Amino acid sequence: MAGRPFLPLRQAGRDAEDAAMQSSALPHLLPLARNTAGNVAMLAAFAIPAILSVAGIAIDLQNTVRQKSKVQFALDSAVLAGALNRQAGASEAAIIADVQGYTASLIAEQGGGLTCTPVTVTFDESNKDINGLVQCTQPTYLTHLIGQEELKFRVAATSTYGVGKIDVAFIFDVSGSMNSFNRLALLKTAAAAGFDELLPDDGRDDGNVRIALASYNHSLNAGPYINSVTNSVSLSADTSNSNAQTRYNTYNSVRMFDAATGKRFFYFQRGTCTSGSNCGRTSTYTWSAQRRFFDDTALSTSCIYERIGGQASTDAAPGANRWLGAGNPRWNFSSSSTGKYDGWKAVDPGNSTNYGTGAYEGRHGTCRPSGPVPLTDDKTLLKAHVDSLTADGGTAGHLGFAWAWYLISPNWAGIWPEASRPWNYDEPQASKAIIMMTDGDFNVNHPSASGSSFQQSMALCDAMKAAPSRVQVYTVGFQVPSTVQRTGDGRTILEYCASSPSHAFNAANGEELVAAYRSIARSISDLRIKK
Repeated sequence: MAGRPFLPLRQAGRDAEDAAMQSSALPHLLPLARNTAGNVAMLAAFAIPAILSVAGIAIDLQNTVRQKSKVQFALDSAVLAGALNRQAGASEAAIIADVQGYTASLIAEQGGGLTCTPVTVTFDESNKDINGLVQCTQPTYLTHLIGQEELKFRVAATSTYGVGKIDVAFIFDVSGSMNSFNRLALLKTAAAAGFDELLPDDGRDDGNVRIALASYNHSLNAGPYINSVTNSVSLSADTSNSNAQTRYNTYNSVRMFDAATGKRFFYFQRGTCTSGSNCGRTSTYTWSAQRRFFDDTALSTSCIYERIGGQASTDAAPGANRWLGAGNPRWNFSSSSTGKYDGWKAVDPGNSTNYGTGAYEGRHGTCRPSGPVPLTDDKTLLKAHVDSLTADGGTAGHLGFAWAWYLISPNWAGIWPEASRPWNYDEPQASKAIIMMTDGDFNVNHPSASGSSFQQSMALCDAMKAAPSRVQVYTVGFQVPSTVQRTGDGRTILEYCASSPSHAFNAANGEELVAAYRSIARSISDLRIKK
C-alpha cells in the first residue's frame, strides 16, 4: 500500500506446519491399515469408519488451514499497526499491548472454537523490526472420531520499520519547450503535490525526510556554490591577441579574474568577417581580442557545465582534476587563410544577443536564474522556489542527473550547509532517491566533453544506481515526443535510467503528471518502511 509500511511476511515453515497437522492424525489410522483379518462384513465395518475418518481429516485440515490464514491476516494487520505506532513514537509496552489487543479482537471474530495464546511481540533494535508470534488451537469436527480432538498451528509475522531517513532530489527540465502547452505551470502544480506527499502537514517534523531541488536547461546555475565547485585563476592584462587566445584556451574551464579589478571576465578573440563571405555581414568587420566582464553582459556569473575527465561520471567531491567547468562563453569556429569562418555565421559579440548562432558560442555562459536548493524539509521554501522557475534554452539532461546525485551524495557534504549534508551511504535505515523530469530529448553538451548528453546520462545513471550509492532513480517524461533518441535495445534515456520499469512514468497531461509525482512520492515513502 503506497505510503504505508510494507509487510514482508515470513512464510518459512508454514507448509511444513500444514503437513504436520496431517501427520498428527495418521497414527490413529495405522491399526486399521494393518488389520486384514475377517470377512467382507468385518472389513466393511472397519472400512466405512476409516473412510469417514479420512474424509473428516480432509475437512478438518481444510478448515484449520482456512482459520490459519485468517489468523495470519490478523497478525499481519496487527504488526503493521504496531509499525505505524512505533513510527509515531509509541513505547514498546504500548506497541505490545496494541498488537496483542488488535490480534485478539480479530481472532475472536473468526469463531469456530478457535483459541490462541497472546501474541509474543519482540523488537529487533538493529533494524527496527517488529516480530509477532502466536500459537493457536482449532477443535476438530470429524477427526475426533479417531481420537484427534484438536489441531495446533502457529503463525509468525514481521513488520519491518524504518527510521525514515530519506534524501530526495527533484530535478526539473526548464528548457524552452517547457513554455509550450502550459507545461511549466503544470509542472509546478505536480511538484507541489509531490512535496505534500513526502512532507505532509500533519506529519512528524523530525528532519528525517529532506528534499533538494535543481533545474537545468543547456547549462546549470550553481548559485552561491559556484566558487566551491569550479577552479579559478587571476590573470594580468594581455598585451597581444595571441596571448589572449592562448590563455583563453588554457583557462576556458575556470573562473578567470582580472588581477587589477578583481572582476570575473571572459575573452573575445580577434576575428575578421570579410564582405560577401558566409559571416552574415555586408561589409568587412574586424574585432580585436578584449576582456568582457560578466557584470557588463546579460550572462550569469554562476553558470556551470559538466565535469570532464576521469571523474566525469562519479560523485567525487570537487577539487584538483575533479572540478566542474565554469560556464565561460567560447569561440567555436575554424578560419581559412582568407579570414572566412567556414561553416559558421560570425556574429558581432558586442551587439548580438543570439548566443546560439555563429562562431561565438555563449550558451554555456547562460543559464536560468534558479540555483540549487540543498536538502531541506522546509516545504514553504521548496514550493516558493519551484513557483519562481522560468524556462528557456536547450536540454542538457546529463547536468540534471549529475546534480541530482551531487545534492544527495555524502561525498559532497562539504559543499552544502551543515543542515543539508546528505546521509552517508551506509547510514542505517537511510534511503536516497532522485526524480528526474523532462519533456524532450537531451541535445546539448559542452564541446570539451567526451560524450553526448545521452551518453553521459547513461554513464551517470549506471554509477549512481550501483554500490555504494544504490540511488533509487525515478523518471518522469512529460509529453515526450516519440522521436527522441533511444538506446540500442529501444529504450529512451528515461527508461534506461529508471531503477526499474515501474520507476519510469509518462504523463500526457497535467492530471497524469500530478498522479505520477504523487505515486512516486508514495513509493519513496514506502522505502522508509521496507529498507
